[in-house]
Amino acid sequence: MSKIYERYKELKGRDPDKMYLFKCGKFYIFLDEDCEKINEYIVLKKVSFCKDVLKCGFPVNALEDYMRVFNNHHLNIEIIDHVEDVKTNLEALLKLIRKIDIENITPMEAMVKLKEIKELVDEERS
Repeated sequence: MSKIYERYKELKGRDPDKMYLFKCGKFYIFLDEDCEKINEYIVLKKVSFCKDVLKCGFPVNALEDYMRVFNNHHLNIEIIDHVEDVKTNLEALLKLIRKIDIENITPMEAMVKLKEIKELVDEERS
């Protein structure tokens, strides 16, 4: 399964009412259910993304024009410009946490580690 589709499923699990628009090379694409739903408002050519999953989209340089149409229809769309490898980010987070010697850490060192952990979590959200 592709990173984009994995991220799509994760996001839909969090907020199934929102549609997610992914930057994929020189295009923005909708996947699966979002592909079907967006075509109720504007016709975009549907093609295969992976087994049993369709995608549709438009060139990156047309984003502003399409967003105007989507906003006119009051569609709840989130743009995902970068899809990170969630597993790699989680592994980095766990590695950082495992290095903490909870018995021998000063409050200042704890704050520094907490800041590093927060930065990794914030990267995951964006």
